[in-house]
Amino acid sequence: MPARDQKEMKLIVSEIRTETPEIKSFRFDLGLNKPFPFRPGQFMIIKAEVWNPKRNRMGPVNRAFSLSSSPTDEDYIEIAAKRYEGGRLTPWLHDSVKVGDVLNVKGPEGQFVFTEGESDEIVLIAGGIGIAPYRSMIRYILTKGLPAQVKLLYSARTPADFAFKPEFDAAAQGHPNFHCVYTITRPAGLPWSGRIGRFDEAFFRDHLGPVGTLYYLCGPDRMIKEQAQILTTLGVPYPMILSERW
Repeated sequence: MPARDQKEMKLIVSEIRTETPEIKSFRFDLGLNKPFPFRPGQFMIIKAEVWNPKRNRMGPVNRAFSLSSSPTDEDYIEIAAKRYEGGRLTPWLHDSVKVGDVLNVKGPEGQFVFTEGESDEIVLIAGGIGIAPYRSMIRYILTKGLPAQVKLLYSARTPADFAFKPEFDAAAQGHPNFHCVYTITRPAGLPWSGRIGRFDEAFFRDHLGPVGTLYYLCGPDRMIKEQAQILTTLGVPYPMILSERW
């Protein structure tokens, strides 16, 4: 989306939800800022004055957050933010921001997006907070009744670390074109009947789509490189792999 279409807005926090022990969702009413067109997968930037411990004073900080709501949700936008103990903005979001607060927001930005008609087969590969842009894509596809076949491959440390899992499970029950596969990496004796283990070649081999499938990767740079290498080893053309790195 061209920069001229970005908006700088002051938005009211209308809802805060705890999704996992480390992830919270924040809803912002758009109010007079409607319409706010964006593409599923894009992000926005939150600007704030927060405490800078290194300088022992307040200071500005800007951070990008994927929009986890769908463009079809016309009255509000949502983000999902993971708390990073060493960070400056996410501890402030989790501990200080409350319903009714007004935040400075700019967006939308980003090219890691779902485009209607680009492919009829989509595989979304998520780990941790990388689920946020996929929620936007999934809600958009299912709300609009698009024919794309969507498979979500979602990894988390423990069962408690899956954000939006009840929503995804309900969507999979009601939409035959949407499927979820979960895996955890730290079972530690926890009750879990699903797959255990990280994404590896054997796992991806079991979930390859037909020729023409688009694969989306979202996460840290090292993870993206490893997963892209596995997919290309399995014969996926590199142009069919889309990625968002941080």
